[in-house]
Amino acid sequence: MSDTENAVAAPKKQPTGYVIAGISGNVLEWFDFGIYSYFAVAISANFFPADADQIVALMNTFLVFGLGFLARPIGGFIFGHFGDRIGRKNTLSITVVLMGLSTFLIGCLPSYATAGAFSTVILVLLRICQGISAGGEWGNVISFLGEFAKPGNRGLIVSFSQVGSAVGLLIASLLGLLLSSTMAEVDLLGWGWRIPFIAGIAIAILGFYMRRGVDETPVFTEKKEHQELVSAPIIEVFKTSLKPMLGVFLCTAGGFTAYWLILSYMPTYFTKFLNTSSQDAFLLSSLTLVAYIIVLPIAGLLADRFGRKPLMLVGTIGIVLLSYPVFAMVTGTESLTIRILLVMGLAGVFALMNSAFTSAMPESFPAKVRVTGVSIPYNLGSALFGGTCSMVATALIGSTENPNVMMLPIYITVMMCVSLISLIFIIKETVNKDYSA
Repeated sequence: MSDTENAVAAPKKQPTGYVIAGISGNVLEWFDFGIYSYFAVAISANFFPADADQIVALMNTFLVFGLGFLARPIGGFIFGHFGDRIGRKNTLSITVVLMGLSTFLIGCLPSYATAGAFSTVILVLLRICQGISAGGEWGNVISFLGEFAKPGNRGLIVSFSQVGSAVGLLIASLLGLLLSSTMAEVDLLGWGWRIPFIAGIAIAILGFYMRRGVDETPVFTEKKEHQELVSAPIIEVFKTSLKPMLGVFLCTAGGFTAYWLILSYMPTYFTKFLNTSSQDAFLLSSLTLVAYIIVLPIAGLLADRFGRKPLMLVGTIGIVLLSYPVFAMVTGTESLTIRILLVMGLAGVFALMNSAFTSAMPESFPAKVRVTGVSIPYNLGSALFGGTCSMVATALIGSTENPNVMMLPIYITVMMCVSLISLIFIIKETVNKDYSA
């Protein structure tokens, strides 16, 4: 490890406040995306014609959900550039406000029955704004956290970005559990689903306040003081870092598919296709997220000790080998406890891969183009693999007269194999890389 990195990347005081400020936006980002997925049935009932086929309406809802992901590359290009030009902190303050306002306005939209197609069009536009914000958030936040971390615990510190994402989904899931347990279904579908969208503005205000109160990262500050920033990070990153960008992009194939289908799609999967009550489905989803959150920092510590690539390989191969048998047991039992334990275990295995991958991404790019280098391939992967997976999963399962629920683990396994190829042939070990270079 170079003396320069030790001087720049290791602040005198462990940046607990910076970690909280950084992940606050992640909590909001995935809370917003999570509530849309968890309340997909209610959204389809409110923003699509009442006489539409239920499966078609649900697929249309996930299509709009996917549009938010399709907009993420736009946010990645825009806010990746700003992150490398004006700083990580300033950019993160912008993205958290854009996300909060977009989410709040979705909760205020009139339904299709009241405003017709106008309501659906505005829903689409707000989802695009959410996607642009989310696209700018991720590359900035993991660079922000990594540049404050000490060289020996960067995997642990950066893993908290994933913890923030999972906490956002967990809050959304717990709200879903609370609302589905305390409200009549007609009220939940009619107006109760709006509560979490409107509540999202509180997280946005808190996130903005916390981010404005911290300093810029020491690595970016040093680059700016020495006039080492580049005027066109997008051009520079394509010139110098095309191979790691390809590696990140391909690795997101399994990462996004597993993430959204294991951690977010489960309430829809269990209620729509396995005839489970919404309360039980939200309980399963919430406990699955708890398991994922617990394993993430443990995986970060292991990645600091043994390297990023071994953890990524163990997690990826584990999902490839376990997805089908786990879901075969899930669908073969009526026991809620067994179902919960099985899905929790699968989420824990996935956390090994995703925690280490989160550390490896910013380490794969030079500091002057770090945010852009992460944002472009990651958000392109998000659009192609993450934004489509809920809709594709629904279409695959419902492609026959009798829904084939085992198409879900097959889909996850195939996409994780794409990630495995990237890990074997493209992704390099980055644990000892000079982070200030």
